[in-house]
Amino acid sequence: MNWIRIIITEADGARMDDSLRLKISIIIRTKNEEKWVGYCLDSIYSQKIDAEVEVIIVDNESTDHTIEVAKRYPVQKFININKFLPGKALNDGIRSSTGDYLVCISAHCVPGKDDWLEKLLSNFQDNLEIAGVYGRQLPLSFTDSIDKRDLLMVFGLDKRIQKKDYFFHNANSMIPRSVWEKFPFDENATNIEDRIWGKQVIEAGYKIIYEPEAAVYHHHGLHQGNTKERLQGVVSILEDVDANSLNGLPQSMKPDALNVAAVIPIIGNISKDTVQFQCFEKTVNDLKISRYIKSIYCVTEEQLLADSTGIKWLNRKLIKKADFVGLEELMKSTLEEIEAQSDFPDSILYVNHDYLNRPKGVFDELIKDAQYKGCDTVFPGLIDYGHYWYQNADDVYMQTDSSLESRKKRDPLYKALYGLGCLTASWAIRTGLMVSGKVGILKITNPKYALRIPKI
Repeated sequence: MNWIRIIITEADGARMDDSLRLKISIIIRTKNEEKWVGYCLDSIYSQKIDAEVEVIIVDNESTDHTIEVAKRYPVQKFININKFLPGKALNDGIRSSTGDYLVCISAHCVPGKDDWLEKLLSNFQDNLEIAGVYGRQLPLSFTDSIDKRDLLMVFGLDKRIQKKDYFFHNANSMIPRSVWEKFPFDENATNIEDRIWGKQVIEAGYKIIYEPEAAVYHHHGLHQGNTKERLQGVVSILEDVDANSLNGLPQSMKPDALNVAAVIPIIGNISKDTVQFQCFEKTVNDLKISRYIKSIYCVTEEQLLADSTGIKWLNRKLIKKADFVGLEELMKSTLEEIEAQSDFPDSILYVNHDYLNRPKGVFDELIKDAQYKGCDTVFPGLIDYGHYWYQNADDVYMQTDSSLESRKKRDPLYKALYGLGCLTASWAIRTGLMVSGKVGILKITNPKYALRIPKI
């Protein structure tokens, strides 16, 4: 794009004059977006564009690890606000920015391609009549039917130049600073500040462009309503018409882009001439051949066990009361130790080495399920049609299922096999929970996978 002023010297590639370089400021509003902000920033910092880019986060008192995750990236500025008004939050971010062009993107939106910024920017070339550009919003593969329907119906494939229609959407938009200086966002509006702004600029004689090639993936929809059955029918038709939206995931959310750390906690020592060591060695080998696992940690008191299998060692002695706390607290402390080594996993895969058998490829299946189905926790579950009883608080025996019908007419129970491999998002681990958020179960039918080394 020769209209962007690229400042590079002939010899060493050093920048000649930063003051002439085109600048883009990206404003991200956040509120407890720990689950999404990393994906968003991954995609932003993967953009290919001949311009200087600054990122500013306007955070509304997040109580999770949103800011900690964002600080792993070269974000230029963090602005804290204690009362959220959408237009004022954007204006606060823009006032602290230096860009010639201003990009608004929600923290839970993830740019789909590395030319997203370029596609937005290209609409302003030699065109002073354009007040703003907003891009397409795609559903993720696991987006709810209501939201999926809305996104597919509102954000189509045809580019539009809007002369009267003032629809605009700040989940994915760009405006020139010169226009914002004339028309800042309404600071009193509690919502649809983008639509209010769109009406102002249209009435002032400007145009708005909808650019479908500047797409982001957006988990949320625009409206709510209608029955789920009707919505699923509408979505099926829309997905048939627009096959590009099927199984939608941006690159930063695909399994091979995920940073998954496997953790094998072990109490005491394991001798090499035991069945325990054989199972441990086989577990490590299964983890090593995974397509998606980036690192393997052994939590044990002795480093020798990790060294003998070529995996990373975490000293169990450094974890306070490691032999007395529950598994969830142990995993939380383990994650803290891993992050102290500047490794920041998106998810933790807990693995118990004492299972005698594992389904082939089970670890990768767990990871694919988590990403393509939007699960925060996924574990194998053995399908069980057995009849179970429990004793309630009044010492009365109760059935979990009183039906004696055939299996075809009964819903099964699932026996959780966490030790086969339980994948949990790091944000959930930090709260002290192994099973949290949206839960998925990888169905296991063969009972041999529930067999473990007998306790002596």
